[in-house]
Amino acid sequence: MLCFDSEKMNWYYHVLARRPYLVVISIAVYCVACIIVALILNDLPDFSDPTLGFESRGTAIGKRLTAWHNLEQECDGNGALFSNPSDLLQKLQYEKSRGVLLQPHTNHNRHRNQRRKHKNNKKRKEHNNKKNQHDDVAYKMMVINKRLKATKRPHNDDKWLDGQIRDYEITNDSSISGPPTIEYGHNTTFVDEDEHRERVQSKTSRWRMLKQATLPNDLGWSEAKLSKESIEGFFCDSSLHKRFAHFVVQRIGPNATDSLFDLNGMLAMCQLQEQLSSVPSYQAFCEPEVLSSNCCRPWSLPNYATLLANKSSCFDLTTEDVALLQTLLINCYEYYHDLKIDMNCNGLNRCYAPEECTRHDIVFSVLNFLSDYGFIKPNDTNVYLKYAMIFVPIARSNRILPLFHEWEHVDLSNELVEVIGMDLGLENELFSELLLTDVWLVSLGGFFVLACVWLYTGSAFITVMSCLAICFSLGLAYFVYTLAFEFSFFPYMNLLAVVVIIGIGADDVFLFLKIWQCVLAERFSKSSTLNTQSTLPTPLEHNEHTETLENLMALTMRHAAASMFVTSVTTAGAFFASYSSSIIAIKCFGIFAGTVVVTNYFLMITWLPASVSIMERLFASRMSCQQHLLQKLINACKKSIIRFCELFEERITHSIMNYAFLWLIIFAILGTGSAIIVFWYPGLQLPEKPHFQLFVSNHPFEIYSRLRHQFWFEKPLQAVDNFNMSMRFVWGVEAVDDGDYTNPNSHGNLHYDNNFNISSKESQIWLRNFCQNVRQQPFYQATFGFLLPNCFIDNFIRFMERRCIDDMDITHTNFTPCCDAEFPFEPHIFELCLPKCISNLCETSFYQQGKAGPKFAAAPSRLDQYLESSSNESLGWESTSPQVLVKALIIEFDSNVSYSSIYSNMKVFYENVESWFQQQLSTAPSELRGGWFISDYESMMFFSVQDTLANDTIVAIVLAMAASLVVLLCFTLNIIISIYAVITVSLTIFNTVAVLILLGWQLNILESIAVSTAIGLAVDFSLHYGIHYRLAPSKERVAATQFVLSRIIGPTVMAAATTGFAGGIMMASNILPYIQIGVFLVVVMVTSWLYATFFLMSMLKVAGPQYGFMQLGWPKLRKRRTAKANKFYERKPSQIIASEQLLTPTSSAIVEMANSETHELESLNSNSQIKTISGTESGHTLPALPVDFEHSFQTVH
Repeated sequence: MLCFDSEKMNWYYHVLARRPYLVVISIAVYCVACIIVALILNDLPDFSDPTLGFESRGTAIGKRLTAWHNLEQECDGNGALFSNPSDLLQKLQYEKSRGVLLQPHTNHNRHRNQRRKHKNNKKRKEHNNKKNQHDDVAYKMMVINKRLKATKRPHNDDKWLDGQIRDYEITNDSSISGPPTIEYGHNTTFVDEDEHRERVQSKTSRWRMLKQATLPNDLGWSEAKLSKESIEGFFCDSSLHKRFAHFVVQRIGPNATDSLFDLNGMLAMCQLQEQLSSVPSYQAFCEPEVLSSNCCRPWSLPNYATLLANKSSCFDLTTEDVALLQTLLINCYEYYHDLKIDMNCNGLNRCYAPEECTRHDIVFSVLNFLSDYGFIKPNDTNVYLKYAMIFVPIARSNRILPLFHEWEHVDLSNELVEVIGMDLGLENELFSELLLTDVWLVSLGGFFVLACVWLYTGSAFITVMSCLAICFSLGLAYFVYTLAFEFSFFPYMNLLAVVVIIGIGADDVFLFLKIWQCVLAERFSKSSTLNTQSTLPTPLEHNEHTETLENLMALTMRHAAASMFVTSVTTAGAFFASYSSSIIAIKCFGIFAGTVVVTNYFLMITWLPASVSIMERLFASRMSCQQHLLQKLINACKKSIIRFCELFEERITHSIMNYAFLWLIIFAILGTGSAIIVFWYPGLQLPEKPHFQLFVSNHPFEIYSRLRHQFWFEKPLQAVDNFNMSMRFVWGVEAVDDGDYTNPNSHGNLHYDNNFNISSKESQIWLRNFCQNVRQQPFYQATFGFLLPNCFIDNFIRFMERRCIDDMDITHTNFTPCCDAEFPFEPHIFELCLPKCISNLCETSFYQQGKAGPKFAAAPSRLDQYLESSSNESLGWESTSPQVLVKALIIEFDSNVSYSSIYSNMKVFYENVESWFQQQLSTAPSELRGGWFISDYESMMFFSVQDTLANDTIVAIVLAMAASLVVLLCFTLNIIISIYAVITVSLTIFNTVAVLILLGWQLNILESIAVSTAIGLAVDFSLHYGIHYRLAPSKERVAATQFVLSRIIGPTVMAAATTGFAGGIMMASNILPYIQIGVFLVVVMVTSWLYATFFLMSMLKVAGPQYGFMQLGWPKLRKRRTAKANKFYERKPSQIIASEQLLTPTSSAIVEMANSETHELESLNSNSQIKTISGTESGHTLPALPVDFEHSFQTVH
């Protein structure tokens, strides 16, 4: 920082030089203490759900989604809102009987603010548990009451078996017999050959045989259910369900394009399922038979063909057996396509299809679960099976991870078929495991960087201390992140900061040691000059100690602290700019990564200088004229590398100085083409699938996610072609999100609209007109049904039109005043009769109760009167209805717009409905103007993420670019250089993003982080070149360009190579985020170095500012600079005798750079007259060093 160029920092240089051990020990103790405290006071990060945090918060849609989530939580039976007023009254009755005061209309505090002090969390949780204990009991009582009502037997026994599913757990009436409980593994795989032989009589006519085949002994419908055990035992009496692990099979080999549905394909799949069950742990996880320890049969096409052919093994199948199954499927496909058959047709579920199409659920299981949807087409006798499914009797669970590892090491293929995808239900578990096991790649990249540091410095001590500095920076960042910033959510994407900080930390180490070496090299050059020349200035003061470790540390810190500060500010600024994003994971990553960069900088200006000082003190006394063999090898290797680097730098410098216009044209064309790719075609596309890819594309889990829509049983899970978007209009609840935007588990509280009221006549009329207007809109889809809940006002009007005394009612009940009423109703009548209407509707079987309708709560004004009433008073509407009022309202309609994962389509739908609804609200009464529109929760969540990525990414880029421009302008103080650097960085970003687009990247969560991070990493090289062009000793552009190229190419190449190689190592990972961050680091390092070196330097060589053109200054700061302030940095040229031990084994290589790397860096705020490190004019070249200067190092003891 700039303060390091002031005399006020002399005390700090004194501490670094004289008390380095104290500095190192203090920092180490502090860092270790912070890390221990952070680990003790916080739970370890949980990565069991890697997609947690991939949601937007704080946006208009995000607030509505959060309010909708809180509204659903409030209506789940434990909250204060109820869709059925009878349930609310039962809860009130229960609270009154227990003597518990119900607090009505209080915000549901189940999602507390997670950013409070952790020491109060336990007390708060205990308080919440005690507070909600009685609500849970009341909810359970209501559930029991409902189930008791469901078990009441109708008067007509025939209606009891009408196919409706009842609950038989509560009653003990033995006369009521329900369907047999289907449990897995109740029967053996024994097949009665005689009974099946009766069913299979003739093969001459397959379809005639199927129609003539009957169940054993020609039993009737009810008796057939009793004999089901002897038939369904083939699959252990269990129905096929998607909860079991399943595999996708595809044909391979020379006949890969042939259909799987032939005899060879069946036999190959039969062999494949044997391979699946042959792994050692299969027996431990499979569902066994009851009478034996054998596993149940897998559900597969070969096994169903075996069942149909009445054989015991799928290896006994023949061509006729396969053709038999094909004929059955073709003839029954029409019934399946028309939804006339379902699973368990022989049970309570009645199916409208011939018996041969429903027997044993063969047709439904094969068409719905085991074959792709293109297997059979309507009115087509040709079949083609591309993908088939095999279900194994193992539940999808994260417990089967060891079994998956065994399948990984087995070749799940044969000559004809192979397993290409699988769904085992352990994607998150496997990702969490690989996230930790692939850390060795990060470590390998770190070891490579440290090896470069060791080779560059020749000191193992500095290498170890640099590694500790990077580790401490991560620990301190975690301490600040969790305790200082109080972030409770730590997404797995924060781990990607480890890869980035390794490269950044190594770059800072290279920079500091390079400047330290330059200071030492100039010292030797100065010594040689004084021995040969006598025209240099005389010393200023004889009593000042010169050439001490304190002087050299001060000179190094002047340049290193400022240079590292500039790069750290730009990188951290790019990371912190991501906090502007509304996506939780991106926001958390930006804060953590930026904090890591900041803590790394503070360690680099404290820990690293003290370590260098210790190195000088610790190893100087151990030097000898005779070097060890290892040291000689290291020096020889370094000399070879130095010679190669000098040749490399010479070639690049020559090409830029002679072909600057050519480089400008080439990179300008590349940048223009990249901009076209980014902004025009193909463009940076938004994600089109809500599924977030976790593994590489050829991973079986990812292959299954791409192929799952090929099977009918997965179609309901796919939004496309399955449902239309709903339109939900909400009143009574404010679209407010007061939760923690950095914690996906904190949704805040539910806030009611105090102005909401639907009982007034104006509100009733407006609501009825609103429902009528919705039905007239082009996006409305008519919904057919009786007593639909989408618009309650229609049902309520019909309810109020009934007679007060019905002549057909033998009880002659008087319904006054909820009868013979004229719309609009009086407010008090509306409030009294609406709960009765909804309760009566909920008791009918025609009313399809859903999320729409009014939501009722206990009235606070009359609750005390109700609680004070007699506990023996019966529950009746006459006395309890005043205690119920409407606190929220949901009106729901279906739209004719199908769900689409394409952002533009969803945006048009949302904007059309939102604009129309806002127009309607403008004419609404004041008590109804607080409504808002939302659609299906899951689909809107994905649309919200898409919308946030499209907008917030651009905002983050603009903020990062603006921050980079400000930093460049502040530290170069030249407008032209800053503009050139910003243009270079912009083209670098365009090229980086264009390469990623061509690699198939879409703008998802990780890609958004990469784009904003690229700015901070790409600006570093341009900043180094721009600053050193500004500090060049020559004012002419050609000489300044030559100066910069001869001194900065080496460090920038080293920085780009180490960071890029560390990223390249990450590409060997098994999880996609590590691979993507590795690809990103390689691309951004190569692109940024090429553009900074060839494009920026070519521009500076052709049209760079010279002779102070457009150069700004800091006049106020210069006035404070006095001669006294500069005395500390002046050194006596007459006394080149160090008063301290300075030279280490690493310093012996410094002198080789004396003639080539001096006058490299200067204070960023120095005067317009450029000076060297020693403060003298740099208009002359450095003289040659004496031949025996290296042996003079050992003269000081």
